[in-house]
Amino acid sequence: MLAAGLACGRARADETGPVKEEAAPPIATPSSTPPAAPQGWDFNHCTATLADDPDGARDYAEDWRSHGGGLEAEQCAALAQMELGDVATAATTLDRLAHVPDWPDGPPPEGRRGSRQAVVETPASRLRRASVAEAAARAWQADDSPKQAFDSATYGLALAPDDPALKLVYARVAVELGQPQRAIDMLTPLPSAPGARDEALVARAGAWRKLGRIDQGMADINAALHDMPHNGAALLERGILYQRQGQMELARADWLDVVRQAPDSDEADLARQDLALLETDPEAP
Repeated sequence: MLAAGLACGRARADETGPVKEEAAPPIATPSSTPPAAPQGWDFNHCTATLADDPDGARDYAEDWRSHGGGLEAEQCAALAQMELGDVATAATTLDRLAHVPDWPDGPPPEGRRGSRQAVVETPASRLRRASVAEAAARAWQADDSPKQAFDSATYGLALAPDDPALKLVYARVAVELGQPQRAIDMLTPLPSAPGARDEALVARAGAWRKLGRIDQGMADINAALHDMPHNGAALLERGILYQRQGQMELARADWLDVVRQAPDSDEADLARQDLALLETDPEAP
């Protein structure tokens, strides 16, 4: 084709006179590295709109990833998928990301393994991976996959043994898997931070109930409700404990309170189920 083009050029030159040669456009060569992310793009900005605009967060994350966002962009995209209801995909991605060392850079791409020295993982990197593992465990829970959730939480605790959020999700899944004593052991002693302590009290109350130790469960749940009297999960659990004690009217009052306070919540759905069962058999413990 090049020879033919030159021949045509000579023919036109013979007919019309000298022809000015144009410089050939530069030939693009594939880059071995992705373009740098635009200044100002970061993880906090990406996750700021997760709750209100998960579609926008996902689009931002995908655009950021195409401009070199790397692991953090992937994490943000997975969290957006979780908000959009694609929890299985989000859980799979988050679990994979939690196992990648050296956050947030990760290992060099294939073909460039020797391009930078291996970096010894820092405590900050381990904590970051632990938080990703905790998000994976929550996603597996939302996908009704307690075994995978338990595995993710266990892995996260190997990275950050004292992390309160990981301990809590581990305990909740342990109860779901029929291992309430593991949950109690994980949550004892209770966290020192008030918010984490109250959530742990609610989870531990459910574990005590599974073991048939209703009085200990009631002590924990009342301690939690002292700090957060309108918490739906705590009221739901206390209603169940009241039912186990045979105090049906108190159970009904707590469940009705859950429905009134947050009618669209998961706790309200469970409370409605309990109320329906109570109507069917008011005397059943």
